[in-house]
Amino acid sequence: MSISNLKPETTYQSIIGRVIVSFRKKLSVDQISLASSVGVTQSTWSRIERGDSSMTVEQLASAAECLRVNPSTILSDTEKAIRELKSQGVIIKFNKASDKKDNSGAAIIGAAALGALVGAAIMKSR
Repeated sequence: MSISNLKPETTYQSIIGRVIVSFRKKLSVDQISLASSVGVTQSTWSRIERGDSSMTVEQLASAAECLRVNPSTILSDTEKAIRELKSQGVIIKFNKASDKKDNSGAAIIGAAALGALVGAAIMKSR
């Protein structure tokens, strides 16, 4: 195997975690405060930010509220980051173990994205 054939890869969970870290740091919110507002421990929140754990739709909504943004903004920034990474040749996976068939984390984030889009459409139509 040639080293030139190796491509960098990351996960959707890692990217969304980094986007949330960016919002958190802009507001100077520490992990403990954000974890508390979401209803998890600081260590659990740290795993979410690293992409080692996925979050529920409710946790995404709580985090967004604490960070004073809409969940759709977090998801939109995540999609922008994904497009940029893909343009650089980075492979985006939906879970850590690519050979696993369980995409429940991706399903949760997908449901959150759909919910955010529907919510945004409803708010726009008012």
